[in-house]
Amino acid sequence: MRLLLKYLLFILLPAYTYGQSGRPDAGITFEVTDSLHNPLAYATVALTPMSGGGKAYATTTDEEGRARFTLPANTYNADISYIGYVSQRMEVRPVSGSDMLRTVRLRTSDTQIREVVITATQVRGPVSGVHIGRDAMNHIQPSSFGDLLELLPGGRASDPSFSSSNHIHLREIGTSNSDYQTTSLGVSFVMDGIPMSNDAGMTYNSGTTVGNNISLNRGVDMRTMPTDEIASVEIQQGIPSVEYGDLTSGLIKIKRKEGGRNLEARFKADLGSQLLYVGKGFEWGAPADLLTMNVGATWLNSHDDPRNTRQNYQRATGSWRMKKRWESTSAYRYTLGGSLDYTGSFDRQKSDRDIDEGPAGIPLERYKSSYNNVVAAGNFTAESKGANFFRSFDFSASVSSEFDLIDRWRYRANSGNVPIRTAVEEGVFDMEVLPVRYEATLQVDNKPFYANAKAVALLGADTPLSRNTIRIGAEWNMSKNYGGGLLYDVTRPFTDLMSSHPRRYDALPALHRLSAFLEDNTTITAGEWRIEIMAGLRTTAMANLGSRYTLQGKFHFDPRANLSVTLPAFDMAGDPMRITFAGGAGWHTKTPTLDQLFPEPDYSYYTRLNYFPADDESKRRVNVEVFKHDPTNYDLKAARNFKWEVRGNAEWNGYGLSVTYFRENMTSGFRTSTDVLTRTYREYDTGPLKDMEFTGPPQLEWLPYKDKTVFQTVGVKTNGSRTFKQGIEFSLSTRRIRALATKLIVSGAYFKTRYENSEPQYVLTTVQLAEGTPYPYIGLYDQDDNTFHEVCNTNFLLDTQIPKLGLIFSTSFQCQWFSGMKAEWCNPAPTSYLDLQLQEHPFTAESAADGILQHMIHDNVSKEAYLYRLTPFSMNVNLKISKRLYRDRLNIAIFVNRLFTYSPSYRNETNALVRRYSSPYFGMELNFKL
Repeated sequence: MRLLLKYLLFILLPAYTYGQSGRPDAGITFEVTDSLHNPLAYATVALTPMSGGGKAYATTTDEEGRARFTLPANTYNADISYIGYVSQRMEVRPVSGSDMLRTVRLRTSDTQIREVVITATQVRGPVSGVHIGRDAMNHIQPSSFGDLLELLPGGRASDPSFSSSNHIHLREIGTSNSDYQTTSLGVSFVMDGIPMSNDAGMTYNSGTTVGNNISLNRGVDMRTMPTDEIASVEIQQGIPSVEYGDLTSGLIKIKRKEGGRNLEARFKADLGSQLLYVGKGFEWGAPADLLTMNVGATWLNSHDDPRNTRQNYQRATGSWRMKKRWESTSAYRYTLGGSLDYTGSFDRQKSDRDIDEGPAGIPLERYKSSYNNVVAAGNFTAESKGANFFRSFDFSASVSSEFDLIDRWRYRANSGNVPIRTAVEEGVFDMEVLPVRYEATLQVDNKPFYANAKAVALLGADTPLSRNTIRIGAEWNMSKNYGGGLLYDVTRPFTDLMSSHPRRYDALPALHRLSAFLEDNTTITAGEWRIEIMAGLRTTAMANLGSRYTLQGKFHFDPRANLSVTLPAFDMAGDPMRITFAGGAGWHTKTPTLDQLFPEPDYSYYTRLNYFPADDESKRRVNVEVFKHDPTNYDLKAARNFKWEVRGNAEWNGYGLSVTYFRENMTSGFRTSTDVLTRTYREYDTGPLKDMEFTGPPQLEWLPYKDKTVFQTVGVKTNGSRTFKQGIEFSLSTRRIRALATKLIVSGAYFKTRYENSEPQYVLTTVQLAEGTPYPYIGLYDQDDNTFHEVCNTNFLLDTQIPKLGLIFSTSFQCQWFSGMKAEWCNPAPTSYLDLQLQEHPFTAESAADGILQHMIHDNVSKEAYLYRLTPFSMNVNLKISKRLYRDRLNIAIFVNRLFTYSPSYRNETNALVRRYSSPYFGMELNFKL
């Protein structure tokens, strides 16, 4: 921290002193936006003096749509232009000793031929990422946010699927293993400055909620996110600003539509779903004192498999947003905004007549579910009209509440006698037997609640050679669940052996996360050199956990830095070549979820006596001893990821090339490890009862017994997963060939990901000794899981646009050159082992030769398990076409995935023939704009 402050003072003090003592006569800043108030980066602003024959000035806007001039006081003609928009000219008179701000709003040209960007574009600046605009989203015709990932380097088109939860994976192959989901959990979604979270979700996944798709500890479910209200998306895969935290893998910044006056409607239908959207924008007042309002609603109905009605998915969303900007007589401009959003499911009842009804239509089962989510947010901004030391202050706050309820009823008909697990505490109990027939009910009441507040101040000082800003702020987040939890009658369980017990979620404490950050952004211009430096520090701590938790009050420090250097342009074949080198490195932290910090208690049942004669029900007795264990890991830490990257960009004569190499190493990912316990209980011998005459259940004191000690393994959340990612991303774009109205865009990536346990794991052998005696040892293994995956994808996109005809069509050749995975060899012998007294012993060569201890050596793994599994080349050809009619008031679009596929059969690692099949998937949509 001390070094960082010294660096900031070194950068800022000279700049501030220069700005006070040697500044030019006048300053003026232009803010250029489109009709929806989205900043227009790289718009041209030119100033020409109207008298005196002074010097002319020209520059382009930055990523925030701003262009600043320091120049002599005079009267100038300002010309602002941007391709595809109507240019504007205005007269400006910067006054000596003052700073002026002019807001310029460009409207789309109806007469100019405007090229539409239908792909993701590289974000300019020190932070690496891609920008996805509204035109690109319209072209790919998404049903949910997950469809946008096709535009990332290495991404491939996939059919819309809503039968299971959909989570994001950046720069990795991805795995279904639940022990490696921290990467998706660690992607932060921020919509209009408000973070999205599901850290307080507590829905059970233990066989009790059939048909309920679980997102537990996996991050945001992208199925719930429609794209129709989104204006632009920025996916930062590299090192984000320290303003954003609680992430390990990346940042998704979503900006929604603002203003406009169009009434828009969209209807999409494909082989598995139908979508309807209606939205309207409103504006009142002049640009300087503008009031905007946007409303929109969507409805989606999906049916992946018409034969399984319980896998249907329906989504309804609604959004209302307002924003007011006004100028004042002071030196500041103010903005006040608010929003109210709703997401829900109207699929109130799911049933299958063939399953849920018995003979003569007698009901056997009912399944009802409902999901409702409401988010309210507000934002206030005070922004300096000039380039003063104090630039802006922004405060935002939000609350989010979910109401997720599953209600089930079932008519149970048991084929045999089943004991009931009714114990909720430790002790010795006689188990009751379930009735042969009974009615069972089950409710899962899940009500996560989230609150967020964030304040950010922007300070800075400019000189003719540099622009310096300091970003300083603080953030508070709260996560709490107010649900009733898992509710059912323990004497009438929903399934034979319920692995979960009733537990109220609202009894768990709330999670509070406090963060503060400080960041310097410096842009230095020296001739044609341009250097951008971003360096900052973020600190995060959790509160309200209790003194037993290691995380309570522990500060995590995330230093991050990015550097971008643009070299002077040089001539190449008569055109300037511009090259930029950039890179970044930093730490990223993701705190655990409510479920990971407060897991469900574990109940284990050990049978002491099991006497169950078939011919005399009055003599039956099942006696058990119940042990209750709290699997809470009070030493659980936050997941930490260090990553770095380098990249290069080149632009020449309409051609562009970008190459990025990245490397990430997260060694503290969340996983479920094994905690080893021993249980000692009495086991009674029922043999003497054969020769005894008695009435009623047998008494324990009649029978001989022996004390038995066995191992019990319990799942516990630890930081024992490692995810190592490295790879190369690239993109190449050409000029548009006029004769063909086509340009070629090539993008792709090579990803290599390794998944392994970073902490030793206990594994219990299944070997039993003579007479069914349980194995008396458990081994500790350094490597229990170690696999690596790799894939190389390239997408060749032919982007054809004929603006005069309003026609856009793209043909993509998506090639997967190869994909493969390999299970690395793991030492089959443990490093140590525990006995039944939980004493640890080293596993030596003598141990390996011991007749009993040698069973801990995992020698049953076949050699084929370690072979490299290669999937060879395949290619899909996809087609998307859109046609604008009636002066862009109507747009018709179609898409076909896998119009043509080349996926030949191949021999796998065991020489078995693998045949690959695929079929086209298509859909269409209509868009209205009135």
